[in-house]
Amino acid sequence: MHNTDDIPIPTGPFTRRQAEVIVSAYQNVAIEDDQGTHFRLVIRDSEGQLIWRAWNFEASAGYWLNRYLLSHGIPGD
Repeated sequence: MHNTDDIPIPTGPFTRRQAEVIVSAYQNVAIEDDQGTHFRLVIRDSEGQLIWRAWNFEASAGYWLNRYLLSHGIPGD
């Protein structure tokens, strides 16, 4: 496990810029279903299976993102 204290994602909704920072820091996180103003942040396992996803505007999206990054995030190189 690694420390996510420095991850700039609030416990609620998050911005595209915040999501891009996370995507660049983890190998298994991506932006999907991009609608321009809203999008999903997705965590997949090493085989590409879905672990977690949420729209950026969901009330507790950042909270759950941080929780799943702790247990399933694969840091980038």
